[in-house]
Amino acid sequence: METFPMFLKMKDRNVVIIGDGEEAAQKTRLILKTEARIILVAGSPNEELQGYVADGRIEHHKGQVTAELMREAIITFSATGDETQGAAHAQMARQVGAIINVVDQPDDCEAITPALVDRDPVVVAIGTEGKGPVLGRLTKGDIEIMLEPRLGHYVTFAGEMREAVADKIAPKLRREFWRWVFDGRPRRLFAQGKEAAAYEMVKSQIASEGADLDRGGVINFVELTSDAVDMLTLRALRFMQEADAIYYDAEMPIELLEPARRDAERIAFDPSEFSDHVDAAQDRKDKGERIVFMTRELSSDPFD
Repeated sequence: METFPMFLKMKDRNVVIIGDGEEAAQKTRLILKTEARIILVAGSPNEELQGYVADGRIEHHKGQVTAELMREAIITFSATGDETQGAAHAQMARQVGAIINVVDQPDDCEAITPALVDRDPVVVAIGTEGKGPVLGRLTKGDIEIMLEPRLGHYVTFAGEMREAVADKIAPKLRREFWRWVFDGRPRRLFAQGKEAAAYEMVKSQIASEGADLDRGGVINFVELTSDAVDMLTLRALRFMQEADAIYYDAEMPIELLEPARRDAERIAFDPSEFSDHVDAAQDRKDKGERIVFMTRELSSDPFD
């Protein structure tokens, strides 16, 4: 990666936006979604920007752009539409170690604004490092369709339940509980517009201390047909992202584990000793864990 994706805490942080036209207004609309303090550096702001100033939503700095303003900001946006000014702002930012985004001038940027799917507090950022902006927009459209419009409300509700879950749901059940919340019947009810029913179902499960949760583990098998990560099936990716442990063929490229859940245990095995790991996997399954086996080929399912 040439750029590293990261979410920044914005509450009470300064964001400087330089410009007085539509480009500055676009960046202002974006940052207004956060809890940052917006400082607009502009001589004659357009009507929209003047409205934000009048409403007290942003501060208007009528003086010159200064390095000090940039130094005190978590990020600066140069949105003047003037290439020469943008390059000068980038140079000023570099001199004081400030982070800057110069609109439509990627070579002058220290930060790039991704395409966003906003289901606050769920936010998906899509970037192509400036190499495929159209693909970024298409991907954004796919994800917009995939995530229900009011998903953020459901996630906010779930967050409000975390303390109750900590009190009522045993630690060994919590991961399964949250999987059920976000991938089980409550989520499906919510997506169908039956929000009150979804909330009540979650609260009832908490009150019962998870009595109705499926505590059974599972073993999934992924047969590798290629050494390329992008040839993994959607089902394989799902298994890997939910796994507690992944047993993998020691001869396969380690890059194939890149999409796996970060804290999943990884156990390499020699293909000739595949069967030796079956009993251990069965024991873990019986304890409620989710296990994935990844190997190049298998003539029959050893778990039948």
